[in-house]
This record gives sequence, structure tokens and C-alpha cells, in this order.
Amino acid sequence: SGGLGGIYSNTTNPKGFNALGSSVALALRAGALASDLEYVQFHPTALTLPGEAKFLLSEALRGEGAVLRDDEGRAFAKDFHEDGELAPRDVVSRGVYNKLKTSPVFLDITHRDAAWIDGRFPSIQEHLKKRGLDLSRDRLPISPASHYTCGGITVDEHGLTNIKGLYAAGESACTGLHGGNRLASTSLLEGLVWGAAVADHVGQNGQITNIENGSEINGSRYIAHNSKVNDSTYLETSRRNSKEAELLLTKLRKTMWEKVGVVRSVSGTAEAMESLHDLKQASIELFEETPNTETTGLRDASYAGEAVARAAHYNRQSKGAHCIEEDEDMRNDVVMAS
Repeated sequence: SGGLGGIYSNTTNPKGFNALGSSVALALRAGALASDLEYVQFHPTALTLPGEAKFLLSEALRGEGAVLRDDEGRAFAKDFHEDGELAPRDVVSRGVYNKLKTSPVFLDITHRDAAWIDGRFPSIQEHLKKRGLDLSRDRLPISPASHYTCGGITVDEHGLTNIKGLYAAGESACTGLHGGNRLASTSLLEGLVWGAAVADHVGQNGQITNIENGSEINGSRYIAHNSKVNDSTYLETSRRNSKEAELLLTKLRKTMWEKVGVVRSVSGTAEAMESLHDLKQASIELFEETPNTETTGLRDASYAGEAVARAAHYNRQSKGAHCIEEDEDMRNDVVMAS
């Protein structure tokens, strides 16, 4: 059921439950363990156009010589790493993120032959040309965007969680394969290997009849909901709650991007935990009153977001996709510990 990149305001993930952390949220509510949730990978070069969803501009572009430039046309990647555009993905993401504080950032491969570009990047060119852009002609405005969830529901080599009968595979799971920063294409590998492992384990161990420990199933709520779907007052409340849920989801995504995004701080993640806890309580109330697509999505996003913020807050070591900068709160923690 996917990762949680969609809980950020800037993301390459598609809309819908597959990216709102629903799998992690469901597992947490059921009492399952989760690991490494702070390791959210941010892609450094997402096409950023007004009013449009972020579009991933492949790392292969930089591999083929694309250059990061500021608004004056200056190549700046060597300022933050000796390997420039070919530095690790998390390093480039932070370099772009920090540069955006003072200047727009562009990805530029206009120095390569137009015919070669068309043959090498046909899908990207198709997307761009529908918008009047061309890799061979235009410097493309970019920003980092949440891309992949390295952590997730804790599983063993069979994809089994700490709850008998509950399995996870793919981006929803934390197998340990990705460490703190996923390498390209290993997400497909993980899904294939652990997906097959789950099927083998279930097949070898017979029919799983139920999930132990804390299942959140409450059939009476849904029976009551279904009995009211033709009630005009209930439908009006549901529509109102859906609009409120959409507004709160926008607030949640903004909080995640600004406080638990590419670069984090102890004080920022603490603020995020408090805000996300309040959002979670509000989302539960909306869901309990009218369980629908929007209130369900907000509830899942708030559970997942709070868990990510908490994991980021208590991990004071920057590594891989998790970067937490020293601030006054961190310095005070060091003094108290000593």
C-alpha cells in the first residue's frame, strides 16, 4: 500500500492513499512496530512549475552532464561537494534546498545535442513539450521533493511483522535493505524479493485466519455509516468534514516540509510533533463522525507524519537521508547529557 511521500507539500509521489502513509498508519494502530521512519529520501531535481504537481527529472540527466545553475547561470554544485552534480542524492538535495533560500535553481542540459536528448530521454521530453519546454533549449526550474520511504513497518526475512498474520512488503516495509538512503532501482528489487517471500511463507504455513493483538476493526461503525448514506443531514456533514480534512491535510503537508523535510532541527521537529499530534486528534474526530475518503486519508497522514517527526526528533545523528542541524535545543541536550 505504498510509502508516505505524499504527506509532504513537495513530492514526486502520486495522489491518493498509496502515498499518505496509510500502510504505516494502519500498522501502528494495530500495534505493529515501525523502524527508520526518519529516513525519507528526497529527490533533488523535481520539475517545479506553478500550479502543477512535481515531476521527477531523472538522475540520469545529471549522469549525462546536466548542470545545476542559479538564476545568474552560475554552476554551483561544486560549492557543496567536490563531486558536484554526481554527489550522493541526499547531498545534492540539501545543496539545492539551501541554494533555493537565495536563488531559483535550474537544471541545464542544453549543451547536449537535441537529437541525442530526444533519443535518450523520450518520456521526459514528451512531458516537457506538452508544457512548451524542451531539454535541449530550456533550463528547467527545480526543487527537491519527497520521493521514497526507506523505513516502514518492521518485518523479518519473510515479511512478517511482530503481529501474527500481518505481513508487509515493498515501500510500506522496513527490511533493512535500504539503510539510511536507498540506491536507485532497489525499490523494485525489494518488492519482488519480499513479495515472493511473503507468498512463500503464507503458503507454507497455511491459512491465516485472523490478526492478533489490537486489530482496529470496528464493524458497527461502518454499518452505522452505511445506514446513513442517504440521510441529507449526514451527507452535508460528510461534505463539510471532507473540506475540513482537505484543509488540514494541506497544513500537515506544509508542517512536514518545513519542519521535517530536507533539513531538520531539534526545535523544528519538536514543534512538528506538537502540531501533528493536534492534527491527529482533529482527524480522529472527523473520521469518527464521517468516515470517508478525505477523513480517512487525513487520519492516516497524521499518524504517519507524527511517527516520522518523532523518529527524526530523537535521532540526533545526521546520516543518509536524515539531516538534523545543530540548534540551541540540541546544544542544551548535549550540556544536560554531559
